[in-house]
Amino acid sequence: MEQLMQMIQDVIGAPEYLINLCWFIPEYIRSALISSIYFIPILYILYYLIELLERFFLKNIRIFSKLTKRFGPLFGAGISLVPECGYSVIASTFYSRKIISKGTLLAFLIACSDDAVPLLFMDFSKAGAVIPLLIIKFVVAFGVGLLIEILERIFRLKAVLTESTNAVNTDLCQPGCCHHMIHTIENPAYWWKHPIVHTFNMFMFTFIILSFLGYFIYCFNGVDSAAQTLMIYSYIPIFVVALIGLIPNCVSSVFIALCFVMGLISFPSLVAGLITATGLGLGRLSIDNKDKKFDNNLIAGILYIVAVGVGLFLYFNEISF
Repeated sequence: MEQLMQMIQDVIGAPEYLINLCWFIPEYIRSALISSIYFIPILYILYYLIELLERFFLKNIRIFSKLTKRFGPLFGAGISLVPECGYSVIASTFYSRKIISKGTLLAFLIACSDDAVPLLFMDFSKAGAVIPLLIIKFVVAFGVGLLIEILERIFRLKAVLTESTNAVNTDLCQPGCCHHMIHTIENPAYWWKHPIVHTFNMFMFTFIILSFLGYFIYCFNGVDSAAQTLMIYSYIPIFVVALIGLIPNCVSSVFIALCFVMGLISFPSLVAGLITATGLGLGRLSIDNKDKKFDNNLIAGILYIVAVGVGLFLYFNEISF
């Protein structure tokens, strides 16, 4: 048994051993590569499970539609906590087709963190922030979504919603995350293939961003010096990180999460950035709802204001993890 355990340890430790033999590679790049490689199995298992969940709802799009209509912001805030931008993309399509309200859409978008949450487990000392982060995002998403719906009813601004999801089926054949087709029925059911592609993409993003952040820390002779340069302990980064989150790409959420893992941003900044981070959600909205630029800008503006407001509240109440 001891020999078996030793063999397992040797196999697990092989990548780190081989990479450290490459002494000519800067230490921060070696560290980034080791951290990224060891996280691959966790990412694949997670993305495989998420794929199964997404496939179920996409095969039963009417069930998803009924749950969204029946429970509105509550369902949107709950399901969108799943670390994937697929639901925010579907919600944006639903909204453009007048299947869901603006409040429900905002609940989906605010709760979405794209691929950020799993990356917080790269440093277990930072993993304690995951539960508070998810709770805050759920409460804020549900609260803002419900408030917007109430205001729309009071001022009679709520659009007339349709009942049909037929038009959505065409939109869901558009490329989504990792350029795979969102709709299941129209494409091969490659439950294992997309998680592999997604895991590889995340590995590359993580390695590149960790290398960049490692070089940045190296240039400033340590994390503490780099953090002081970025004014991590002030409220100013909250505004900046919230802007970064608005970039319609999963790289923004990955960058924000890894900055927190590396100690370059605070918890309030992390929350602000991940409230505005919607993966491809805002990008899909700008495409499907392209004739209503003011409405799109209004939604993005609400996201930013809410993100900054929540971040400042956490900052001035000294809530951090």
